[in-house]
Amino acid sequence: MIKDILKIHDKYSIEIKQTYYSVFDKKDSAYRVLTYLFIPNGLNINEQTYSREQFYQDSRVNIRYNTPEWTLLQLIQDPNSPLNKFKLLSERTKSDLNKNEWVEIETTSKMLATVISSAIHLAIKLTRRQCKAKNTGEPINNLLDLIRSVLELYRGAVSLLSEKNLSNEQINLLYFSDEYISNSVEHQIVLLLNYLEKNNGHCVSNLQSMIDLLKYEQAYKEKKFYNGVSIEKLNHEYIIYKRSQLKKYVDSILFLSKDIRKDGTLAEQTIFAIAAGLAMLFSTGIAFYYQMRYGSISSTVFVALVISYMMKDRIKGWVSNLFISKAKSLYYDYKIAIFNSNKNKVGLIKENFRFVPYQKLGPKVKKYRFIDRTISVDDDLFGEQIIQYKKMIMLYPQKLGEELNDDKLNSIVDITRFNLFRFTQNMDNTRKSYFFVKNGKLVKSEEDRVYHINIIQKFYTEAGIGFKRYRVVLNRDGIKRIERVRQDGLELDTYQHEDIEK
Repeated sequence: MIKDILKIHDKYSIEIKQTYYSVFDKKDSAYRVLTYLFIPNGLNINEQTYSREQFYQDSRVNIRYNTPEWTLLQLIQDPNSPLNKFKLLSERTKSDLNKNEWVEIETTSKMLATVISSAIHLAIKLTRRQCKAKNTGEPINNLLDLIRSVLELYRGAVSLLSEKNLSNEQINLLYFSDEYISNSVEHQIVLLLNYLEKNNGHCVSNLQSMIDLLKYEQAYKEKKFYNGVSIEKLNHEYIIYKRSQLKKYVDSILFLSKDIRKDGTLAEQTIFAIAAGLAMLFSTGIAFYYQMRYGSISSTVFVALVISYMMKDRIKGWVSNLFISKAKSLYYDYKIAIFNSNKNKVGLIKENFRFVPYQKLGPKVKKYRFIDRTISVDDDLFGEQIIQYKKMIMLYPQKLGEELNDDKLNSIVDITRFNLFRFTQNMDNTRKSYFFVKNGKLVKSEEDRVYHINIIQKFYTEAGIGFKRYRVVLNRDGIKRIERVRQDGLELDTYQHEDIEK
């Protein structure tokens, strides 16, 4: 099963996140995804102005494990939860650690930090729904009690480990995960506070208890000297930068390493060698023929040799181009080998980019593209350039997750980002004026001049073929929103730029 989400990553970038579930329960799995970008001709993006190299400069692929889903209550009560395993690990660890024991502690600590952060996020989503349905502050109280219990158990284990014979660097690495969890609690509680203040008046009586938790976390971080200075002297630019670095450190446990190489290199070099051989065969044959007929030294032989060598280079280039153009249908542009932290190959991704004509699209892709067209002739009158980005994902489940000890680790996330900045360079000014009549008076209005880039995704999985359609609305200043379009042309969801952090 594949879960697909397309959202705004930053001002000019979109992010496609595809989660492949239950991959560990199968044999080798292969998935294929075709992404079509329909670009208005007015943006001057075409085969002459937008190359394959530029596309891959504007795109970025990451693949990682999906964070295992644990609830806060499960973390506390389940004896096999990552939290209780970490607690047992801290209790049985001896004062003198060897390298392997420390690697296990650091790996478990980082993994647990991501799990706790995810569990808090899931708990807050549930609390928001419960606050809508109930008229009491019970959901808030339960949430805060669970968060405090998880923090107490985790920090107790960290404190016990810090008393072992660890180096200062090792202790600091443990505290990095602790600080990351504290930042996550603070950030997500603040978002919940903002939400409740705007949408749920019946939960306002519990806001003070959330503020008390925030104050406690601030005092805890100051006591541990995580920010380096007192609250009154905080450098907020430094704090934001440090939080970003902590997130990269902790999340690194989930990311898989990549080795990117050009696909079909061996075949390409073989083709070049064959082309060179054919060209050499031609030129050598011409030389032998004229030498046998006119002798080894004559003006005729000289001219024939010159012409044969000229033709040799042309034949070599023509044959090479012919074979390469035919081979493009058999090979992808790049292949990305995926490795876990134990350096074992756990999967392979292949990528291919090209412009395709409208006539080459499948009937369902055509149907989904024009299901909600603005005017009935816009495909013929204005035209579009169509980019096809093909991706093949192959996973080797027997090696996935072997380096991480978590029973709920069962899915992989493929994250692809596209930067659309080049697409904005030929756009008109952001604001456009127009006139209309209102109440018998001529009124001038100024509105945004926007462009639509339509995206259709076609999924090939073991369950069959599926489709999704999105509309990216943007102007010269960047992406305004993303709309998901249903098969009947109606919008499902709209993602605003302001919703990125939410």
